[in-house]
This record gives sequence, C-alpha cells and structure tokens, in this order.
Amino acid sequence: MPDRRDPREFFGKYHEAYGTSPGHARGQDLDVLLTGLGVQQGESALDVATGGGHTALRLAEKGLQVTVADVTPAMLVDTVNRLNSGGFQVEAVEARAESLPWTDGTFDVVTCRRAAHHFDDVPGFLREAFRVLKDQGRIGISDMTASGEHILWLNHLEQLRDPSHHRALSPDEWYAQLVSIGFHRIELHLMEEPMSFAQWLAPVSVDSEDGARALSFLQEDAPWEIVRGQTFIKRRIVMWGCRMP
Repeated sequence: MPDRRDPREFFGKYHEAYGTSPGHARGQDLDVLLTGLGVQQGESALDVATGGGHTALRLAEKGLQVTVADVTPAMLVDTVNRLNSGGFQVEAVEARAESLPWTDGTFDVVTCRRAAHHFDDVPGFLREAFRVLKDQGRIGISDMTASGEHILWLNHLEQLRDPSHHRALSPDEWYAQLVSIGFHRIELHLMEEPMSFAQWLAPVSVDSEDGARALSFLQEDAPWEIVRGQTFIKRRIVMWGCRMP
C-alpha cells in the first residue's frame, strides 16, 4: 500500500500541475531569492528538490551551470524537458536532500525553493548543502513559515492538505539551524501572499477528501496571522547564508 507521507506519492500524482503552476514559475519569492544570492554567469548551481524546475530554469537563464536533484522521477523528467526546451543542458540526479551524492566543495550556489517542509531532516539537508558548497559558496532557501506561536497550527493544517508535508519551521528556528551548521552572513526576508482558499489548496481539489478535511479545519479557529476573512495568508521566508573559508 502506498505511503501517503512519501513526497514521491504526492508529487508523482501532481507533477504536471506543479510544472505549469504560475506561482511556482513566477512567484515573487523566486525573484527575491535569486537577487539575494547575487548569482554570476559561469557559476555552478545545485537546485535541491527542484520540483517543476522553475528555479533551475532561471539559474540557467542567468548563465549558470545547473544540476538538479529530486526524489520524484517524474519531476526530474519534467525539469530536464523544460530546460532542454529552453536550449539549456542540465544534469538531473535522483537524490534525497539529506544525502547528496557529490563531493565536498562542488558548487558555488545551492538553492531550495518551497520544498524544505517535506524533508525528514532539515539539519541533515543543511549539513549536506554546506558540505557540497565551495568556500565562499552561498545557499538560498525559500519556504512557507509562520510565527513560533502558530507554526504548529500551520503544520497540522498543511498535513491535512498534503500528508507528505513534514514540518515547516518558524523564522527563529531557521536562523538557529543555519547558525548551528556554520553558515555566515545569514539574512532572512519575510513576505506575505494573500490568496483564496482554493488557490491555497491547489492542486488538491476542494471536493477531495483531503481538501474537504483541510478546509473544515481552516475555517474552525484559524489565527488571524494565517486567515483573514475568506483570504488565506501564505507567509514565506527567503533566506541566504555563506560558507566561509
């Protein structure tokens, strides 16, 4: 019987929707992430949990040599096709974020966008990212978040929508994790994106069992930080760090 907590189940089912999602392709957090990284033409980049490959495509368009990793084979196929269609070559490797199959000091840049809440071991991912970065290499991460007061509520809600959701972190938790791994020049940027309940659920249908259960919980006693009237407030954190020699 399939394990619905395995991200490969969820994203294998919905990979096409994520590939065509306007928010994933053009969301404001992508621009903020890349601007903060200050990427340069000719640098090498690893996009971890690449999903639909939208971050990888933008990196390639900026002249970087791009490698992508993901645990879902269908996502890797979609990403390779997307970049090849744009005239770019990409190395695609099926790999877990917590166990990256590259030698120490391989990449100038490591990115991970809208995916870390699916990881079983965020510190393990950060250790691996730190390891595969060159000296002076930079990491850039974007993910959903909530305040420490409401992060448990958000995680329960997201697990109702998507059983493969593991755990989103609060800003304080992210900062502490980055510091503990050894990153320097850490910066955090918080942003909000208002959307309808249906937009938040997508690609899960409002008529599905998971969708109905999530909406019921959402409308019971939601904190103002996350729900205002009939509007869902998606809070995102974008962060950067540097591996110093």
